Amino acid sequence: MKSTATTAPNCVFTRNERWEQMPDAALMTTTRFTVREFREQDRAAFIACQLDPVFSRHHLESERGVKHASAVFDLFLAWKIDDPRQNHQYVIAPRDLPDAYVGNVGVRTRGLKKGQAELGIELIPSCWGKGAATEIIEAVLPWAMDTLNVESFVAETAIDNWAARRLAETAGLRLHRLGDKCIWSSG
Repeated sequence: MKSTATTAPNCVFTRNERWEQMPDAALMTTTRFTVREFREQDRAAFIACQLDPVFSRHHLESERGVKHASAVFDLFLAWKIDDPRQNHQYVIAPRDLPDAYVGNVGVRTRGLKKGQAELGIELIPSCWGKGAATEIIEAVLPWAMDTLNVESFVAETAIDNWAARRLAETAGLRLHRLGDKCIWSSG
């Protein structure tokens, strides 16, 4: 099994050719967080987060509720076993509590041009405004470029989610259009 460590500001991530066979291993760690695969044990925390009215205030009505949250969680688990894997969605946990759930981050390439990926991140409200999303994105971007050969990113944010819009700008994305959501890209 070949493994190489790469660093980005405040983080270390491991590139491992047999990652899929190591679901409990941390994909990357930052100063404060661990990024790891989703597990069935994360379902309750994920759904509770999705149902939190403060958290979900930026979601469209169609993106709310237990049924939708459970279906999204099932998708995340299914993506883990896709071959070849095109969508990567990971749990964000405090570094000192790697089994906990404080959010998730995704890099998804299915249906996009070669070298392009959709970037997404969600954190529980107690992590908002503390630089957590920036810390995670600063780790995920170089990982995706090195490991998945991503050259450009796209993202969508809620129109009124100013923190997410600032994060997109921090990640080097530019606003391209407004509709129900803001659409961002780096290319």
